[in-house]
Amino acid sequence: MNKREQRMLILTFLLPGLVLYTVFNVYPSLRGILISFYDWSGLSGNMTFVGMKNFATLWREFTDPHDFYNIRLYLAHNLFLIFFGFVTTFLGLVAAAIINEKPWGYQLFRITFFFPNVLAIPATAMLWSLVLNPAFGLVNNVLRSIGLEQFALPWLSLQYQWPLFKIGLYSVGFIVIWGGIGWFMLLFLAAIQNIPHELVEAAVLDGATKVQVFFKITIPLIWETIRTVMVYNIIGALSGFALNYVLFERISQKHADLIMNYFYWQSFKAHNWGYAAAIVVVIFVVTMIFTLVSYKALYRENLQY
Repeated sequence: MNKREQRMLILTFLLPGLVLYTVFNVYPSLRGILISFYDWSGLSGNMTFVGMKNFATLWREFTDPHDFYNIRLYLAHNLFLIFFGFVTTFLGLVAAAIINEKPWGYQLFRITFFFPNVLAIPATAMLWSLVLNPAFGLVNNVLRSIGLEQFALPWLSLQYQWPLFKIGLYSVGFIVIWGGIGWFMLLFLAAIQNIPHELVEAAVLDGATKVQVFFKITIPLIWETIRTVMVYNIIGALSGFALNYVLFERISQKHADLIMNYFYWQSFKAHNWGYAAAIVVVIFVVTMIFTLVSYKALYRENLQY
């Protein structure tokens, strides 16, 4: 088989996937960028070209101190969830390091940690809305049964204030940790198991403790995986929507909404598709900038083994 025949064979296998990707990803993305320059209700074929007006409106709402929709608060919620994403990364790394030592019952723990990833996000939200219910939820009932009724709080409340944000947003962050730790654990476990065992044995023979091995050998040798997971956390936090939307009963909640909730409201409720498209375009640009900056900031020289 010559090179031309090889290329045609490769193209034949790639073509179905490329067609589907173009139709369902590339075209909608380009179409969305185009719509951002128009005033369009989404309910008719009448589209009025307005140039940069939608982006100017978004900038005004972002900078106006009396902004009713308070886009800055929504973005602050996204950034707040990035913090929980980093906590999830660290806990997933610790869990992977412990399970790699194969303690008693490690296979059960591995399955238990990964179980939340089997559930769809709406199912996860419905589950936790029942568990955290202030009246009959499992958490408050357990606290009351052991005499800690003063800690039985309205966990999904958007009126009960904690430092910086409402308690409901902290509950979302906890659910993010619960749902993400298992997936990150598997990624880190796969990377740790690729480390040559001879390096760890040599360090132990030299007197290194398990903690020193973790920080001096394990982390540097799997840094590329850690770096990728951190970038993934940033992307996920900036594009979050479903968990908050379902958890807070599918209505607009100023103290819990993320920026994509605002996009949903503008598009499907206010029927302002041009402005909604502008929001998505800006979020895409911001996400790309955050991704590139964080990927560059987290760069370390790749260690070979």
